[in-house]
Amino acid sequence: MRQLFEASGQVGRDLAAVDWASTPLGPVEDWPQSLRTPVRILLTSKFSMWMAWGPELTFFCNDAYRRDTLGAKYPWALGRPTSTVWSEIWSDVAPRVDRVMQTGEATWDESLQLFLERSGYLEETYHTFSYSPLADDDGRIAGILCVVSEDTQQVLADRRMAMLRDLGTRPRNLTEAETLAAAEHHLTSNPLCLPFTLTYLFDTSGRTATLAARTGFRSADGADRHGHPAAPASVSVSDADPVWPVAELARGETVLVDRVDERFPDLPCGAWEQPPTDALVVPLLQPREGAPYGFLVAGLDRYRALDEGYRGFVDLVAGHLSASVSDARAFEFEKQRSESLAQLDRAKTDFFTNVSHEFRTPLTLLLGPAEDALADEQEPLSPTQHQRLEVVLRNGQRLLKLVNGLLDFSRLESGRVSSHFEPVDLGRYTGELAAMFESAVERSNLTLTIDCPRFDEPVHVDPDQWAKIVLNLVSNALKFTFEGGITVALRREGDRAVLTVRDTGVGIPEDELPHLFERFHRVHGARSRTFEGSGIGLALVAELTAVHGGEVGVTSHPGEGSTFTVSLPTGIEHLPADQVFAHARTDEVPQAVTGFVAEALRWIGDGASADPVAGVPLDTRPWTGQDVEGSGGTRARVLVVDDNADMREYVAGLLAADHDVTTATDGMDALAKVAVVQPDLVITDVMMPVLDGFGLLEKLQADPATVSVPVLMLSARAGDDGTIEGLEAGADDYLVKPFSARELRARVRVNLELDRVRRVRGTLERSQAMLDQAQRMAGVGSWEIDLTTGTATASDEMLRLVGTTREGFEGLGFPGVIDALVHPDDRARVEAAVQVAIESGAALAYESRVRTTSGERLVRVRGEVVRDHAGRARYLRGSLQDVTEQRQAEQALATAAANEEAALREHTIADELQRSLLPERSFDLEHLDLATYYRAGVEGTQVGGDWYDVIDLGAGRTAMVVGDVMGRGVSAASSMGQLRSAVRAFTKLDIPPSEVLEYLDGIVQDLAGDQIVTCVYAVFDSTDQTMRFANAGHLPPLLVDPGGQVQQVGTAGPPLGAGYFGQSSETVQLRRGSTVAFYTDGLVERRGRDLDVGIEHLAEQLRQHAATAVAELPQIFLDALLPDGPDDDVAVLVARVNADPFEAAVSQHLGAHGPAVARARAFVAEQLRAWQVHEEAVDELVLITSELVTNAFLHGRPPVDLRLRRSGTEVVLEVQDRAALRPRRRLADDDDEHGRGMLIVSTLADAWGTRSIGTGKSVWCTRNVGTGSSAG
Repeated sequence: MRQLFEASGQVGRDLAAVDWASTPLGPVEDWPQSLRTPVRILLTSKFSMWMAWGPELTFFCNDAYRRDTLGAKYPWALGRPTSTVWSEIWSDVAPRVDRVMQTGEATWDESLQLFLERSGYLEETYHTFSYSPLADDDGRIAGILCVVSEDTQQVLADRRMAMLRDLGTRPRNLTEAETLAAAEHHLTSNPLCLPFTLTYLFDTSGRTATLAARTGFRSADGADRHGHPAAPASVSVSDADPVWPVAELARGETVLVDRVDERFPDLPCGAWEQPPTDALVVPLLQPREGAPYGFLVAGLDRYRALDEGYRGFVDLVAGHLSASVSDARAFEFEKQRSESLAQLDRAKTDFFTNVSHEFRTPLTLLLGPAEDALADEQEPLSPTQHQRLEVVLRNGQRLLKLVNGLLDFSRLESGRVSSHFEPVDLGRYTGELAAMFESAVERSNLTLTIDCPRFDEPVHVDPDQWAKIVLNLVSNALKFTFEGGITVALRREGDRAVLTVRDTGVGIPEDELPHLFERFHRVHGARSRTFEGSGIGLALVAELTAVHGGEVGVTSHPGEGSTFTVSLPTGIEHLPADQVFAHARTDEVPQAVTGFVAEALRWIGDGASADPVAGVPLDTRPWTGQDVEGSGGTRARVLVVDDNADMREYVAGLLAADHDVTTATDGMDALAKVAVVQPDLVITDVMMPVLDGFGLLEKLQADPATVSVPVLMLSARAGDDGTIEGLEAGADDYLVKPFSARELRARVRVNLELDRVRRVRGTLERSQAMLDQAQRMAGVGSWEIDLTTGTATASDEMLRLVGTTREGFEGLGFPGVIDALVHPDDRARVEAAVQVAIESGAALAYESRVRTTSGERLVRVRGEVVRDHAGRARYLRGSLQDVTEQRQAEQALATAAANEEAALREHTIADELQRSLLPERSFDLEHLDLATYYRAGVEGTQVGGDWYDVIDLGAGRTAMVVGDVMGRGVSAASSMGQLRSAVRAFTKLDIPPSEVLEYLDGIVQDLAGDQIVTCVYAVFDSTDQTMRFANAGHLPPLLVDPGGQVQQVGTAGPPLGAGYFGQSSETVQLRRGSTVAFYTDGLVERRGRDLDVGIEHLAEQLRQHAATAVAELPQIFLDALLPDGPDDDVAVLVARVNADPFEAAVSQHLGAHGPAVARARAFVAEQLRAWQVHEEAVDELVLITSELVTNAFLHGRPPVDLRLRRSGTEVVLEVQDRAALRPRRRLADDDDEHGRGMLIVSTLADAWGTRSIGTGKSVWCTRNVGTGSSAG
């Protein structure tokens, strides 16, 4: 019985424990072979199986079925009728069983749904299985074998994944109601996993949730069942007895609600006959942190446990619902936002229209009187007043231009523009408009090319609107062009007039081109003559072109320039009939031209006068009283940066009387002048071309030479936001335009004074920082005691060293600091030293312990007394240095020296012990050339337990062993010695290598210290030139065949002492000329080198030196792999087969006992005489043969084989039988004849022994036949 059931693990042991005699099958000993065979197949299979046998179909199963399917019914089910074991599904499987028993035909079912009671409840499961017939000894069907695979998890996963896939493929741009309706449809598709669901959404308070969707709550006819107690219209946190745990869900917690079928009768069942018993309520969490959107109530499959997979599925469903609600609300929010923006845009357009109209009245009253005053020759203005009024007029006209542009644009957007399309000589008119810029272009050192030929017939355009198109394009080209020129061309192309304005300016990045004609859009970072502009010029061009039925386009490449193209139809069919006129109104140039040209001239300046202060060019209209030469360098230097020439001139004029003023046109110009002027203050505009005010500020702060220069920013951006942005960027002050002259002068004066104070304070702080740094680097703190008042002060480093605050230290006073800080055992000595210093004036010097927040520290104190003019002690000043680490280092140095001496002594002892336990380096073996090597780690490293041994087993067999005891020092070397002795003892048993290692494993586990040992044990048999070996966690031996091919042999089992044994013996062929190398990790493992790399390096050395003498190989290995010497012990054993098998060998198969002994004696005698062995040896070997063959028949098991081999002067006699019992030597007495045969053998032979072979045992002996005497 034990042999039948031992093939399996736990199930086998439990089957053996069944009282089979009380079952219809009877005792196991009486079972027929037809039952034993399938039982053995069942128990040895790794696939899930069960079988039934006999009249009651008695139940058997294997380990896999127990683990995968049987559950809590194990081991109760073993030996019971199958109908009892699976009573809950017998109605489903019985027809299948009957069919097999009656017809002998196998069945097949795939993913069959079965409800099993194996986990304490009726469980929904799915199985793919086949019932196969089992026949008894007479060929009748006596049982069935079931091979089964449970598919429950796969079926459930497919079902759940289908729903999740549908939920995840939700369409975009749905409202919340549409989203929930779609989700409700998908949730209905899986009534097996989710018999019912309820989706609730919280209101804005997060306390009340409203039912938004539900599934399962429909009657048989499909009608919705409203008012179900489990699905109230709303639930609230404040409900006294809430239907669902709303409070927990509002906090984002998931809650399992049990026994819901008892609380809510008539719950939806989904696809089942019974309603769910539990419901999982999951919050619908927002993608980011925040209150949940709501929660999902999921009725659970009552036939499945809420395991990790089921819970994860419900969480994913809730996650999809959350994402759907989030997308829907985001869509609705964006929709509302778009509507709000459109409404805001309309309001803004109306605002611009109204404000622009309102601006015109005050501008008229400003510009009119200014023009009259400048043109008044009867009461002319003084030069200074004339200059100031010109600035007023110039900037008033610019403001009017901006207002007119905004008004035009708002009219175009609102559709209220009124055009006057009249016939115009478009070539002449366009050329005249472009020519207005000729002066400005020439002063910019550019070329202006106008190519506008007259057309054969006029083109209907609105002259004012066409002028604004041309003027905007040409002024835009001038603004962004610094080299080359501008070309304005007009061509007739079919029925269209095409205007192109081409420049060689900075160009436009490709990603900006699609946005170029959008209102208020500006290309950031582009180099231009000024940053000024409203951002509506090109948008106005596009709108005005559209009014004419035309199109506008642009092509551009950064660094090469841009080309703007305006294409207009030449007829009138595309124009509104009520706005088309047959005759032109006037030939006057539109008033807008003056503003465009004046602004262009202002960008480039119209004179060449110089700044009277620093030689920086200013406007040609100098301010009266700006000559500040002769300042002697005593005045502050101020740099004014603004791209507007009038503003530069105005600010410079306000400050020139009190300061040395330099001006710059933009941020880059300012940076170039900062290095020369070295200003004390920089006043900069925020919005400028090339490099704006913030960019300039960043550059100044990044340069150590200018980081401390104060910066005052000027900006037209009003409000707190602009001021805060400037100050956060690092500006020292921020002044909003418009500002008064008095306010500007005051701000400049305050910032210069603050800078002076900062510089003085900075000098003091640097001096203090240098002192603090010196104390920190030296680890020295300073202190002072006022002996008159008893107050105590200390430096920061002193406070850090003693671990206290300044307030705490100064609050202690004197002598309180001594009482609080000095260790009680040192306090009296310190107080005495201080008193002596005060009274005698002697220097204060001592070391003591102090108590700090970080523990006890040792400090060195030095000090001196400072006396007043009367000789009285006034102050005690000194230093304190922490010398704890210094003293500890001195102690550690002494301890390290002692440890090093002890380690060297231990190394020497262990090395000597290890060498004394290793065998001799030379071996005299007939069939093997051997070389061994051992070297301890270099001096200063600890030795380990590396070892090797070679043992002659006799009969042409040699044992070789290499091992490594993990650990170091004397303990490892001692363990190595014990293991070597044990190996030598075990080899006498002549047992397989795996058994030798198994015995060693027991010894290692008995050693103290939880030793771990790796070891390779191998036996070479020259008879058949094989090596049988076993490996316990050691590095693989390397085998080189006679052709020089190298391979790693064998598989390493667990190391010895690991707590479990799993080694097995393996066999490899070793032909003549083959070399095998055993080694320890010290040879191939080095710091920084991977172990596999070292093994490959060793294999390469073996490959290269396959023909090198064996004795030279260990040193070759060491020189190649460890050129700098070993870091650890190294043990190497190399063996090479140097001879063919025995030169002569014969064998005989023996028959029955009586004749066999005689035939064996005759066979041996005849063969020995043929080999010319002397008669004395022949007689002794014949006697040995008789004893060995007789023992084989008496105590062994036939058949018996005899082998006789000769090598040189040695003869080996071997007798093999099929019994495993091996003889042992024992002494005979007068009354006991047993054991005398082996005593005779051991007396006559040179050596004898026994060994296990695959078919039984072998008894062998050797006899040297070179002399006439018998060797005992």
